Amino acid sequence: MERRQNERHTANYSAEVRYRSGQKMQLPVLDIGLGGCMVDARSWGVRPGESIFVRLPGLASQPATVIWIEDERAGIAFEELLYEPTLEHLNRLAA
Repeated sequence: MERRQNERHTANYSAEVRYRSGQKMQLPVLDIGLGGCMVDARSWGVRPGESIFVRLPGLASQPATVIWIEDERAGIAFEELLYEPTLEHLNRLAA
């Protein structure tokens, strides 16, 4: 069953992910859409349902939730959808 509600675009940059405890780490973003992104989670010890903050290149941190973890990848849902122009800017970074 398809879990995504928005079209996804391949990404080629990192996001800073911060736990509520304040611990931060950089994770490669594999794809992104208006409602969330998929990251490489090989070095990440997080569980589905955890609340986090995500900072994408050139943007402020935003609240998000880890939705799933599978095959060393994790799906993150943003609390608020990205704006279309913001997604277009991020897509240009991946080109």
